[in-house]
Amino acid sequence: MDNLAPCGPVFIFVVIIVLIGLAVPATFAVRFWMDGQSVLARAEQSGALWTPRSNRLTTVERTIAMDQFRDTWLTHGAPCRTFAFMWFDITDQNPPQGITVSQKLATDLASERQDSSIRWQVRRLVVACQLEQRYNDRQLLRLWLAHAYFGRDAEGVEAASQIIFDKPSAALNAEESARLAALLRGPGLRTRPEDWALRAQAIQARVAAIPH
Repeated sequence: MDNLAPCGPVFIFVVIIVLIGLAVPATFAVRFWMDGQSVLARAEQSGALWTPRSNRLTTVERTIAMDQFRDTWLTHGAPCRTFAFMWFDITDQNPPQGITVSQKLATDLASERQDSSIRWQVRRLVVACQLEQRYNDRQLLRLWLAHAYFGRDAEGVEAASQIIFDKPSAALNAEESARLAALLRGPGLRTRPEDWALRAQAIQARVAAIPH
């Protein structure tokens, strides 16, 4: 993917001031950064964060990555994609559409108080930025999938694979992988087999058309 990072200290300064200064006085920026570090520390203590493998994706991992994060996958930005993409949006530079895997994971890690307040949104974006400094996209995807919700009694990609297909996630084929990907967007599809199959077919076709 192309490197999408604008350069220079001016950019970094402006983004931090715009995004954090709008929520609280700029002098509180360090507090937000430290708060993000606390979120990550608690996640490490609880076992929600570790250092996953960074090798080639399995079929189900790639299917989910392309379905959930296709336009932002493996992109880059400075100081991180979270701030860079928002800057592109503010300045009409057409940033990639959609959420990044770091934002998805950050939302889960900071989930004790999910709301639409500016303070919580800034906190989530700071955590996403800090995650990008620690992990690459493959690792972030694996961290998120370890606890992702696939419906009743199916939390985490391994549990979902065993419960639904009676096999490890690494052994899933393209059709089975698309079925799991569909559940991430609609966990209730398991009770509607025809709708589930149609949604999975659409995902499988879309992912198959994306070059490796």
